[in-house]
Amino acid sequence: MISRLICCALAIVMLAGVMTTAQPAPKLNNLLIYGNGYMFGVKEPDGWHGDTDLIASKYQVNVVFLPPKESRKNDVTIRVRVNHKTDENTIEDLEYDMQGYRKEYSAVQFSDLKISHDKYKTFARTAYIPKSFYEYVAYLNPGTGNPFIFSVAMSKKGEPATEAELKAFESILKSLVWLSATPTEKK
Repeated sequence: MISRLICCALAIVMLAGVMTTAQPAPKLNNLLIYGNGYMFGVKEPDGWHGDTDLIASKYQVNVVFLPPKESRKNDVTIRVRVNHKTDENTIEDLEYDMQGYRKEYSAVQFSDLKISHDKYKTFARTAYIPKSFYEYVAYLNPGTGNPFIFSVAMSKKGEPATEAELKAFESILKSLVWLSATPTEKK
């Protein structure tokens, strides 16, 4: 009788073990980026990888996102940079950059880019020369009292960004969160 109870209890424990599912490991895709006088957070889109070291230095940005390995042949990057702002008229900063494209590329065309951040004023445009390059640019202003703006840009050679690439761009832009204008220094 006791052995029958033990077998029954053991069967219940084993059945319960089979029926429970293991908890998935949390995704470690939230990045904390900091530097001289600033700190912000940004989230890596699924499959993308954020670099804050050699590749980011090459592009002169704070973080550059690279697509999944199978998509790297598409020659696309998404870059985030923190810039000092001179005033609250961020749209003028974007227009100034668009004038720079006009000077460098006489055939450049522009279109509005319908994208926005939930908390920060967002100004976005696409600069492109068909079959040559497509540059998706957005400036985000975290608000008055903050001496910085975010610049988010995605470059694609030869063809417009795919829906998945635009989704990654939007995901990065929407995930940006300003944390501090004066982070503490490491000692």
